Amino acid sequence: MRKHLILFGLLLLAPLAASAQKKSSAGKNTTPVLDLEEALKQKAVSLTVTGTGGHQGPSLKVICTNLKGKLLRLRIPRGQFMEPSDSTFQTLVVAEEQTLLVRTKVPAEATLSTFCAQSGDRSPLTGSLFAVGALAPEQLRNLLNFISEKGKINESAAQCAVWCLTSGGSLGSIGDPELTRFTAELLGKKPPGYKIRHQTVEEIPGERASLGKALLVEGNFQYFLEKDEILVMHLLDGEGKYIKQISKEETMKAGEHRSGLRLEVWNLTPGHYIVRLQTKGGRVIKDIEVDF
Repeated sequence: MRKHLILFGLLLLAPLAASAQKKSSAGKNTTPVLDLEEALKQKAVSLTVTGTGGHQGPSLKVICTNLKGKLLRLRIPRGQFMEPSDSTFQTLVVAEEQTLLVRTKVPAEATLSTFCAQSGDRSPLTGSLFAVGALAPEQLRNLLNFISEKGKINESAAQCAVWCLTSGGSLGSIGDPELTRFTAELLGKKPPGYKIRHQTVEEIPGERASLGKALLVEGNFQYFLEKDEILVMHLLDGEGKYIKQISKEETMKAGEHRSGLRLEVWNLTPGHYIVRLQTKGGRVIKDIEVDF
């Protein structure tokens, strides 16, 4: 008899539990989600955005106030530009999407992870004010998605890749082979066969922030000789004007060769150069284009 009563009680409770679960699910589903652009257009929220000091990583603090009087969720998309009120500071781009639950009486707060989109401008100070800008172009959003998927958001190579798209940075400065290939593909270029070593520069909020001075270009290349030759390497500018000899003359045997490139560039003006491998008689064996 007791077993029958317990079973009967469970049967009575089951519909109630199911009903409560449906109500709970329905409550979640009815909370509207608004993209930041749409929320601002509808005047559903107001936003205060301030710098926390620096340009890469958790660099922005957002305080969001609900203006509609009903609970909503606000989506701040990856690739959202944030524009500084002081134009000498860097424009920042949101590196990771955030969704905030914005209640009616208590403002919602969040920290946004960002990258700099303007190499050479000043790194934002703590408390510097920002306003919501445009959404980044698709090309940059694709790069940010790739960086996030590969877990590279906190790597310096990721910031270098962003600068390649936004500030004309050199692909050779990225350093990470996988990220270099992807960025080169976005730009419609071939990945460079070299890496650029830069002077280490500490990020100091308020100071101009960019990659340090290029010091050294290192890489590998291949070439083929039909017969024994005396070879030498020269450095030319982007227009093909001779600058200087950068290797000793050396006799190389006929056949396929793999060689290394090591070029000190700390005393050169940044730009486009050509490393030319040629015979002693002047016949060009291989040109290697270098940007730094």
